[in-house]
Amino acid sequence: MKRIILLSFIFAVNVHAMEVEHYSPSTYKGKEITPISLLKLSPKMPHQLKKETDLCLDKYGDFIIQLVTTPHPLTHENRKQKTKDNFAIIKEYEDKGEVKNVSTFNYVLHFTDFPRFTVPINRWGSRMAYWMYASGQGNVLDPNFNADSVDCSKFEYMPTYQHCSRVAHYLRLKEIIKKKNFKHFQTTPTYLKHIPGKPELLADENYIVIQEWIPGLKELNHMSAEEQKEIRKNIPFEALKEIHEGIIYAALWNIRGNLSVDGVTPYYYYLVNLEEPFNHKPQFFYFQGEEGRKKYTEDVVAALERMAKSFLDIPEQFERWIQLTNEHAGFKKYCDKYNVYPNFDPEYLLKRD
Repeated sequence: MKRIILLSFIFAVNVHAMEVEHYSPSTYKGKEITPISLLKLSPKMPHQLKKETDLCLDKYGDFIIQLVTTPHPLTHENRKQKTKDNFAIIKEYEDKGEVKNVSTFNYVLHFTDFPRFTVPINRWGSRMAYWMYASGQGNVLDPNFNADSVDCSKFEYMPTYQHCSRVAHYLRLKEIIKKKNFKHFQTTPTYLKHIPGKPELLADENYIVIQEWIPGLKELNHMSAEEQKEIRKNIPFEALKEIHEGIIYAALWNIRGNLSVDGVTPYYYYLVNLEEPFNHKPQFFYFQGEEGRKKYTEDVVAALERMAKSFLDIPEQFERWIQLTNEHAGFKKYCDKYNVYPNFDPEYLLKRD
């Protein structure tokens, strides 16, 4: 029997009025996160890690620069060629045993000589999708979209903040972890690092992200369906609450398959892939203005629905997930304002990505 068609929020008795009143999706320690402020808000690396990342850039700077740099003038021919070139150079270094790309989608480089960290870089195809969307020329997820019809000159000098966004989401997640004293849900220290010789303005072409490596982590994406179900089934309610709060506070839009476990019992749960989706616009980074806040609401709704879908065959967790969403008065304000609500109808969830 169908039970939930469209979610109607109710206020939870345990949410403080002051907490609801001051809920904001775009600040860290009360300061707005923007392309300018993020450079100042980004945490400083420990001294030893800074030394190691400096050495890494000395050795592999040309490799990294090739991955992040846009060819000019940007044409359809060289945008397609760059996809091939990037994968070819990564494979070249992998074949030499110098690096491993630990992501199935982006470029997340784990260098053999520098095992303490990874360097996540947004995939070239994802950057192109971001540009096409941000320039108002269409969405690559639209089945009728024709990438060859776009005008590359409209975006080739437009900044993107895809891998840089990991640091903004990290700050938000770090803040809620500390505020609520999370016991089960964690992330890994995440930093910005300037690429020598590049301009100092924030952009994916000018900065890379450094994330401290946590040995033993395993993403659910890399497990069998049976293993994933078993892990989701055994998430304790307190851990589920922390994951839910982390999604809403830090706009963790695609946590479903990117959730990681450390293999210890009871499990600790981690999210390391903090990159924003491609369908963002740089002028509203980070969730600035009305359009930015509406996008925040849409991203969180999508994340809540994706997680709910993963619990469809685990009824107790599915009901808990709906309960937690019902009780979140802070997020309800944004849903009401922008008329965007999670839909937990099972038939709908089965059809969504």
